[in-house]
Amino acid sequence: MKFNQFRLIFFLSAIILLSSCLGTTVTTTSTDPTFESLKFAANDSIPFLSTAVFTLVDNTTIVNVDSLPYKTRVDSVYPTFTFVSSAGAKFYFPISGYKYKKDSAVLTGTDTIDFRQIVRIRNWAADAKTVKDYYIKVNVHSVDPEVYNWSKVTDNLNSINAKSQKTVILNDKLFYYLNDGSSAYLYTSPDGFNWNKSTVSGLPIGTLSNPNSYQDMMQFNGELYLTRDGVNIYSSADGLNWTKKSVTDFTFMSLLFVLNGQLWAVVQSNTDNSYRFAVSSDGNIWGMTTGTIPANFPVKDFASVSYNSSTGKPKVLVLGGLSASNNALKNSWSSEDGVYWIDFSVENHTLDTLAVGASVISYDSKLLVFGSRTDNGANVYKVSIDEGLSWQIPDIKRNILPAAYPARSNQSVVVYKPRVYNSMDTKDVVEQSNRIFIIGGNSDVTNYSDVWTGKLNRKNFLLQEKTLYVNK
Repeated sequence: MKFNQFRLIFFLSAIILLSSCLGTTVTTTSTDPTFESLKFAANDSIPFLSTAVFTLVDNTTIVNVDSLPYKTRVDSVYPTFTFVSSAGAKFYFPISGYKYKKDSAVLTGTDTIDFRQIVRIRNWAADAKTVKDYYIKVNVHSVDPEVYNWSKVTDNLNSINAKSQKTVILNDKLFYYLNDGSSAYLYTSPDGFNWNKSTVSGLPIGTLSNPNSYQDMMQFNGELYLTRDGVNIYSSADGLNWTKKSVTDFTFMSLLFVLNGQLWAVVQSNTDNSYRFAVSSDGNIWGMTTGTIPANFPVKDFASVSYNSSTGKPKVLVLGGLSASNNALKNSWSSEDGVYWIDFSVENHTLDTLAVGASVISYDSKLLVFGSRTDNGANVYKVSIDEGLSWQIPDIKRNILPAAYPARSNQSVVVYKPRVYNSMDTKDVVEQSNRIFIIGGNSDVTNYSDVWTGKLNRKNFLLQEKTLYVNK
């Protein structure tokens, strides 16, 4: 009996001692109402909503910096908010017809919300006392992203009766060269909109009856290059002053393209008069390839473009032009290395009407070709989504040249992508980059010196003017 009493006293003492060691448990309530995340639930009619990513800007505004797709509806949305802690949250809406009065609704998590009307959300921390207000902006693109906007920059940049003209880009500046058979002329622009006449020296001119063509002028390794008068190749580091170098092993026909860090040309061997490719890694030292060019490969007045394929591989495309016997060609040649060539026109005849002197560019993972028809002189403006294999007329509701744009050949088409922005702010950079410029050209009766520009709306979307469904 005494033993049992002693054991009971021992256990009671142990419990008291353990309780004193553990102390008293204190429960605290959070006072932090800070926003953490916002997500939209997608539904059948609005599938894009779940892609919206919201961030907190300046600790006051909840916003999706990357706008939702064009015409996305945000008038009936299921939102899910996350806060560090929350005893409850409430929306505040404007009242129609009243500037300062607001209606309100408690955030339940089950109701659909019209985000065109939301002014702000207020969250109470877990202590039910500390509050934090946030404005909400839901950005939706206000224009169709797939529409090309075309406009005329200037109607008549000059009155020169040019026999040849070409525009190229060097060091983020556009250089527009003209040759009337007696003089060479140059107009320069920092952006494609503002042009100034400049002085150029050292360019070959030729004669009134046989003026030198500038059609094969191109940029390579930070310099401009030009040939087409036999053994001489001309180069310029600033676009203003040109120097020439003679090559005695062959006769230049024309420069072709830039591929895999090399400048390519079509040349005629001085040994056997065969037409071959010549390649240079620096623009000065040239070497001929061993094989001759393919049959029906152009030697001048073709359109060519270098671009990256869908798999990231460098490729080139050469369209139309004139053969060595001066016959107009309808071939479309594609290559990844400049050695092995595929003639797309064997299986596909969608460019059979393309006249000599067309231009082709790579834009938005597509190829665009500009020119005129051989049969009636009408405009040719087509798009290829399969790297030049086939060509289609663009969607007339989204991408069509203005009716006022005259049909022509030998126009210069360039894509302006400035790398050196100088004093331009971010908005100017986005506005000016990825812009297409069409400059000059000629028809059977007219020499053009006008400038047109076009751009895909989606190329502006980093700073696209957005529809902000918010009333502050």
